[in-house]
Amino acid sequence: MSIKTEAISIEKPLQVRTSVQPVQLKYVPLPAPLPPLGDHPITMTASNGLRAPCRRCLLDASPGDKVHLIGYDPFPLDSVTPYRGTYAIFVHAHNCTPFSGAALPDSQLERLQAARAFDENHMLMASEIVNASEFEKVVGEMLADRKASYVNVYNAKAGCFAVRVERG
Repeated sequence: MSIKTEAISIEKPLQVRTSVQPVQLKYVPLPAPLPPLGDHPITMTASNGLRAPCRRCLLDASPGDKVHLIGYDPFPLDSVTPYRGTYAIFVHAHNCTPFSGAALPDSQLERLQAARAFDENHMLMASEIVNASEFEKVVGEMLADRKASYVNVYNAKAGCFAVRVERG
């Protein structure tokens, strides 16, 4: 009896380079417009049990704050990509100030993040799961590759969009 075997080739996942020049990071909270809320948005009240990270100001809502839970797609409206997808995010019900800082708030970094680098055609180039201590280093290394246009960051557990990172 003979058994025929075939070699299976498995591509090695894209890895982040470890010796690159530092890249200045620019955080873009909502890179695509928010959808219309319509007449009946889902409104919730933040509490100690419901940490609602607002994707506009990038701060967790305080207990008692009203937040809207909406579907959001972070890709440009005119882009064609298989990675497009709408997923739930929170935004304050009031008009909070959009984030414009040079470093993410600690409340954002406390969460395990999935960083996904995309090229100019909005195609996935690389992805990494990162924690707070590695976040800026890993995202900076992704953007050091000149083929990368931006990095979309998602909450690794809940799956919601968190922030886009571009070269600053």
